[in-house]
Amino acid sequence: MIQEKKNAFNAFAASKGLRSTRQRDSILDVFLSTHQHISVEELYLKVKAGTPGVGQATVYRTLKQ
Repeated sequence: MIQEKKNAFNAFAASKGLRSTRQRDSILDVFLSTHQHISVEELYLKVKAGTPGVGQATVYRTLKQ
């Protein structure tokens, strides 16, 4: 199920001319594996723990997409 959602997001991103990046994939992985409502700040902290190079603006932009 998570893979289907990832594929759908990646297809959407590609249709908008966006390429798949390591940071975007990390954000998507954390977001889809979270089974509760979390704030953007909480999501950012979880993503940053696993992928230190991700900035807060990248998390906001990815969620906006």
